[in-house]
Amino acid sequence: MNRADKGVLDMRHISTLALLVLSLALAGCGGGGGSGSTSPPPGNTEAEPNDFTSQSMGTLTGSDITFSGSAASAADVDLYRVTATATTNLFVRLDWSNGNDLELSISNAAGIFVRTVDTAGHPETCTLPALPAGTYTVRVGSFSNTATPYTITVGSR
Repeated sequence: MNRADKGVLDMRHISTLALLVLSLALAGCGGGGGSGSTSPPPGNTEAEPNDFTSQSMGTLTGSDITFSGSAASAADVDLYRVTATATTNLFVRLDWSNGNDLELSISNAAGIFVRTVDTAGHPETCTLPALPAGTYTVRVGSFSNTATPYTITVGSR
């Protein structure tokens, strides 16, 4: 393969990546609507510190995984990781009961954000279609300087 062929191959990869990013940008994510949050099973609670090292939520199965946590302030970030063993439609829901503003972000194993959801309402929800198998990090951030208890749910759809 000569240099020109390598350039064409690189452009194909870039085009494929651009199409993937575009499809994720058009995926169904948003906020508001839906009913109140579901209480997590006993033991599925945020464990500090999880600001720089993500806390494992486990591997996606046929059932949703729900954790409870609290964003202590605008400086607090909570990171969770979940593993998909096959291509999946990843569903994430972040819900809380007070008037504070939380945001939800999802990144892939390379640390690239594939979706950020920050609407005026809550819950924040997102379904990302056809994500390849891998480990994804879910980030919860706050825009308030008062504690905000929340539940976060992930699952396959």
